Amino acid sequence: MNQVSQPHPWADRAVGMVLAAAVGDALGWPHERRDRTRHRPAEQETAQFVSWERIAGSRFRPFTEVIRAGDYSDDTQMIIAVGRALHTAGDEWLTWLQRVEWPFLPLYERGAGASVKRACKAWARGQPPWAGNDREVHQYFATGANGAAMRVAPHVIRHHGDASFDALALDVVRDAATTHGHPRALLGALVHAHALWLSMRQPAPLAYGWLIEALLDNISQWDKPFFKSLPDEWQHGAAQALKQPIDQLWLTTAGEVEEFLALARKELNGGAVSAPTTFLKSQGLTSTRSRGSGTLCAGAAAYLAARSAASPEHALASAARLQGADTDTLASMTSSLLGAALGQEWLGANGRNIQDRPLLTKIAQNLLARPASPRQRPPTAEQAHFALTEFTARLADAPPGSPLSVPYRRAARVEAQHDTRAGQWAGRWARLLTEDGQRLHLLHSVHRAADPPSQQPSPPEAQLLGTYLTVTDVARVRQLLQDVFGVRSDRYGQRWAAYGNLVLAEDAALGQLPVSPPPAQLRMTSEHPQDIWRLAQQYNLEGSADEARMNLLIHVDPWLTVTLTRRPTAAGPPS
Repeated sequence: MNQVSQPHPWADRAVGMVLAAAVGDALGWPHERRDRTRHRPAEQETAQFVSWERIAGSRFRPFTEVIRAGDYSDDTQMIIAVGRALHTAGDEWLTWLQRVEWPFLPLYERGAGASVKRACKAWARGQPPWAGNDREVHQYFATGANGAAMRVAPHVIRHHGDASFDALALDVVRDAATTHGHPRALLGALVHAHALWLSMRQPAPLAYGWLIEALLDNISQWDKPFFKSLPDEWQHGAAQALKQPIDQLWLTTAGEVEEFLALARKELNGGAVSAPTTFLKSQGLTSTRSRGSGTLCAGAAAYLAARSAASPEHALASAARLQGADTDTLASMTSSLLGAALGQEWLGANGRNIQDRPLLTKIAQNLLARPASPRQRPPTAEQAHFALTEFTARLADAPPGSPLSVPYRRAARVEAQHDTRAGQWAGRWARLLTEDGQRLHLLHSVHRAADPPSQQPSPPEAQLLGTYLTVTDVARVRQLLQDVFGVRSDRYGQRWAAYGNLVLAEDAALGQLPVSPPPAQLRMTSEHPQDIWRLAQQYNLEGSADEARMNLLIHVDPWLTVTLTRRPTAAGPPS
């Protein structure tokens, strides 16, 4: 009797890839940075999730954060961000990533590397990280870490059915270059993406060591100079910042990967005699200088997955427990390879209890379906900046239970807010749950704390009389506030105008140099924001507005912006 061929388990493997990445992340995270970990779980307890504490913030502001069992780190946060960009904006995913996801990430990231945070802040300023000052550009192109490789899974799922690796590789490189400039980061992302792509397509059962052999056999597919698809400005920056031609450095780095894979194959051929921990340590996985390398982590993850397809739990435990390694990323990348090849069943209780499991599952399913049209177009740079600014302003005073709009146009609810303190610094922890099921933890409103009460005499009391804001042309600003917004000054002089306790003062020394965004804001409400927007357009004022023209941001001076939201119309008398 002929056997009926079973359909390829695409859905199980796509979901398994994403869930496994998150599970590995959550298991390895407590062991990543021992200097920033408190109440770390014992080594024998790493098979299951545990609660622990970490040091968040900076070394000068060491706030303590409680990590709940099953919580993931920035590795999975970036997988979600990339997946959301792909699903939301379709072919315009890169613009969405640059304008929405990366500028927002520093507000809620949990353990992101310095290179990722620098790049995100550059995108928040509307500037690619390869176009800053000399120091910033040098740092960007020196970045060969694994922050790009750890987030490639969404691209792999989206391109799972492609006959060729090239289209996937181009997307992976475009994504990687948003945060990392060195070939080690870009090639690390390509190697891991190719390994995931092969694993997702490989029929069961999986032979011992097959993945290392496959990567070596397919070198010509992943070592192509895909960086040539990046913008001309990137190519120019690379030529200026790197110490050798990018083409030469690319080939040298690809050769390093090939050498590692060849050594891994030799180690695997030793069978039961081989010792994975000893091998990985000898290759620099526990060295402070190289443990975060994109190419090294990609090769190590493939090595661990290739030797443990029959016992995936052992590969995950080896990665999560490797003392001195970048354990959350190594465990996440290793586990995602096993999830891509084996699906999700082997994850057991950890797969069911991982933070935000429904969201992670939905991301994989949505990307597998790959809808023909995007759900949203990316916002303009001004709209994205307005949304981020508005969110930050409203978060500070949002009580538990209140709704909040997360950039960009994503509804959320504040679950908790509580005060925290670290020495001379104070702040607030907020926990949000978004409409798509992502739980965000944000440290905000950080400020120098008031000194504790003492027996010293109280200082003399002073009375706050008002605020001065400087502008370049007070007469023009006063006229615009009156003609466009209907706000009249109480009194004014040649170089000043008063509005209650607020005084606008002209300072000719400021000059007319544009400042983006203007550093000062006036916040207003109106029942007729659409009329105000039309008047602003008639006066050729720069600014932005949402589609309904209910939330406005209007520049009235190079140093002053008006932020206006709609005020509900007062109800009439009962009928």
